[in-house]
Amino acid sequence: MGQRCKMPRSSGDLPRDEIVRFAEETIASYGGAAKVYFKFTCGHCGTRCTLKEANTLYEKGECVGCGKETVIERAGFLLVIESKKIQDVERN
Repeated sequence: MGQRCKMPRSSGDLPRDEIVRFAEETIASYGGAAKVYFKFTCGHCGTRCTLKEANTLYEKGECVGCGKETVIERAGFLLVIESKKIQDVERN
């Protein structure tokens, strides 16, 4: 397994193309033992929201706070590492 990706220096969310590229690099660096859940900030009420489907960044997201739809232009992600899978990857 290669070197782990490091979070780019940034304050806040990254543009879509950058966060997708960074997410893909991060997932690959964990040899398939990682998932990402993309996060965005509601443009209406400012609530921080997380998309339900792993590894998928939709064009729009529904806010858990106000229920309105937001176009996702910038995002971040939550990294989930499956410890059993990472152990299996490191053994091979």
